[in-house]
Amino acid sequence: MAGDDIERRRLQMLIEQYLETRKRRHDFVSIANAELAIKAVMPHCPVSSAALAEMIAAGAVTYGLGVLFDARKTEDELPVV
Repeated sequence: MAGDDIERRRLQMLIEQYLETRKRRHDFVSIANAELAIKAVMPHCPVSSAALAEMIAAGAVTYGLGVLFDARKTEDELPVV
């Protein structure tokens, strides 16, 4: 359980670092690009893709960045019809 907390804090720090770097040159963040960059550093992400996208978007708003919601949904996140 403590390991999960550490991984989530590490993930939050990676998101903040990505957004801080992005903010220096751009006024928006692409969810798809942010996910790729974060998962390159943390391949075993402790949250789902949808939760990661929400964390990135919330952080981007905090940093005053616009959000480009361009992430693709995985099969397990698509609605069942």
